[in-house]
Amino acid sequence: MVYDFQALSEIFEQIPTDAPQNIAKLIHSHPRIFLYGAGRSGLMLKAFAMRLAQAGFVTFAVGETVTPAIVRGDLLIVASASGRTASVLRCAETARTVGATVCALTASSDAPLAALSDSTVLLHAPTKDSAPSSSIMGTLFEQSVLLLCDRSVEKLGVDADQMRARHANLE
Repeated sequence: MVYDFQALSEIFEQIPTDAPQNIAKLIHSHPRIFLYGAGRSGLMLKAFAMRLAQAGFVTFAVGETVTPAIVRGDLLIVASASGRTASVLRCAETARTVGATVCALTASSDAPLAALSDSTVLLHAPTKDSAPSSSIMGTLFEQSVLLLCDRSVEKLGVDADQMRARHANLE
C-alpha cells in the first residue's frame, strides 16, 4: 500500500483548525457517545471508540451486541465519504428522531448525511469512486478519519496515564 502523505497533508490543510476541538467539545457535552460507519470507515470509528473508552467516556460502537438504544441527549458520530451510505443514513435518521445529536465526518457537503447532521466535518478526500488509480479506493478518506479522531482525542485533555490505566488488560 502506498501512503500518500502529501495528499493527507493537503486534506488536513482544508479542515478547519478548530474541528478537533469542536469534536472534543461535543464529546464532553454528551453523556454517551455512539459511533458508526460502514466498512473501513466503521473500523476507523471503532478505533476512535476504543480511545474514547480509554479516555473514560461512555462509548458504544453501533452494531455490537452490547450497544444500548440511543436516546435524547446522546451523541452519534458517523463517517461516510459519500454521505449516502444507506446504513449510516438510517443511523443518523434514528438518532435525530429520538433527539440525539449527530456529528458527521464526510467528503461530501451536499450529501443527505450532511443535511441530517447537527455538525459536519468535511474531509476533502477522494471517495472510493473518485480515488485516483494511485490510491486504493477510499483509503485517503479512511486515513483522514482516523487522524482527525486521534487529534480530537488529544484535545479531550485526558492524561495519558489515566488512559493507560483503562487500557484492556485481558489481551
